[in-house]
Amino acid sequence: MLHRFNFLGKLMKLACVLVAGALVASCQTNTPKITTDTATQQQALSSLNVFSVSGGLGVWTDKESISTRITWQQIMDDFNLAIKLPAGLNTVNVSRTAGLATVRNGSAEPVSGSSAGVLMQQALGLGIAVPIDQMALWIKGVPGSSAEAIKFDSEGRLASMEYMDEQRTRWRAKILQYTVHENVYVPATILATGGPYTVRLTLKNWSKPDPSELQSKVVQPSASKGRLKVPGR
Repeated sequence: MLHRFNFLGKLMKLACVLVAGALVASCQTNTPKITTDTATQQQALSSLNVFSVSGGLGVWTDKESISTRITWQQIMDDFNLAIKLPAGLNTVNVSRTAGLATVRNGSAEPVSGSSAGVLMQQALGLGIAVPIDQMALWIKGVPGSSAEAIKFDSEGRLASMEYMDEQRTRWRAKILQYTVHENVYVPATILATGGPYTVRLTLKNWSKPDPSELQSKVVQPSASKGRLKVPGR
């Protein structure tokens, strides 16, 4: 009888070891491998050419503020930014296709030009242009060839940069938080300052939709939930 209990005890221990090993192997298999060096990280982000992300956009000075909900859709170098203005105002769409920027503001006639930032400045009544064309890179965590004073963190992710736009406004941008999309780090919170303005982007709900869906329709963002909080204010 004693031998039988010893045998059953050893059998139970063996079963526990096998179950524990299977759980560890399962966790290792299901855990995505995240890029942690700058070169590989930037290469992976450069290949991230089709995506959709929603969130919030806030633009402030000491005297005025605009807070909106946004949806950003991108296919290669083309993008569409849907901006839901608060208090039941129109939705503004800023897009770039084959290098041509277009703004659609409610029922008004669309306006086109070479700079999406300048068109958005006019549509929102801002004092300077918001660097929307550059944000197409910042949203992915890529500084772009026009950036200066580029810094990366210890995990190879873009931390901060500077950029001089076409109106000679110097923008300083910081990526405050990251999330993971398709096994690569992508920005979750971006804070930029230029002239008297502070711009904050909060990005969530990253997805990879079918490119034909992005080309055939504009996705409207959810309703604005009020002013976004700027760190330190």
